[in-house]
Amino acid sequence: MTLPLNQSVLLESKSFRTSAITNFSDDKALEILTKAKAIIFAVWGGSGWATTAQIAEYFGVTDSSVRELFRVNGAEFRALETKTLTGKDLRDARQTLCLPSRTSQARVFSALGTLRIAMLLTESEIAAQVRTVILDLVAAIPATQPPQQPPAPALPPVEQRLHTLVEAMKTLAELTGGRLNPYMEQQFKDYAGNLLAEHNRKMLAPSKECWLGVVNFAESELGKKVPISGSHYRGHLGTWVRSFYPHLGNRQENRLVNGTQQPVYVYPCHDPVVVAGLTKAIDEFFAHPNPAAALKQAGAFTHKKGRVSVLQPLA
Repeated sequence: MTLPLNQSVLLESKSFRTSAITNFSDDKALEILTKAKAIIFAVWGGSGWATTAQIAEYFGVTDSSVRELFRVNGAEFRALETKTLTGKDLRDARQTLCLPSRTSQARVFSALGTLRIAMLLTESEIAAQVRTVILDLVAAIPATQPPQQPPAPALPPVEQRLHTLVEAMKTLAELTGGRLNPYMEQQFKDYAGNLLAEHNRKMLAPSKECWLGVVNFAESELGKKVPISGSHYRGHLGTWVRSFYPHLGNRQENRLVNGTQQPVYVYPCHDPVVVAGLTKAIDEFFAHPNPAAALKQAGAFTHKKGRVSVLQPLA
């Protein structure tokens, strides 16, 4: 339900006056003014302007009334509504606007500025008619609803995503005759394992612990790409940490590695001391020109340690 508007709203509210003419162009303002009484704006500087005397004549009031109205409400007028002409601007516009030759400055108003005067001038019948036209136009604008925010994107339930993954693997297997690319198959398995692990983590009581393998830590936390071959490959990185930073931990867990479950060293990345140690070890590893040679010299390849049960510390 919309309440009827009356002229007191325009006379009393600065914000409503500005809101009412915000979307009006100078041409639209001139059209509104002409509905009440014919008015002519002299074109100067590419747009139409009228002097204080011309504005006073249009509204049927004295020049002093217009000047006093502007003195009290001048801060409300925008730059496109009024300006003071001096110097070169005054000389250029003097003949066009019929300004007295002895005038050192002159205030002029655009059609929009004249609309604002009409919304402020109380002792003019013409101003009252202009306000009526403005209110009719404002009332005719349909109330707009604030734009609806799109719903925040959300992933489907984990069960649905896992089902989609399984069906996709079946389809790929059928298309390839059961011969999936090993790397693609590993990615599918890793994705499924991570999906289930994340689901289980959310279902369990919150925990502040975070255990990561050194490769996982390097890639996910430090943004480094650990190659699968060469002197800086993944196995050498793990051996580097165990050889030169054994104090960071010796816990192992069974995790998926290249399609098979294998014991992997994991580190308590919820511990700032361990995080700092891992970061230093990884930076040193990638900065070394030949980590394989350094590991060989340190005797890292002279013997293999026996596998340790999952979640059990090394002896």
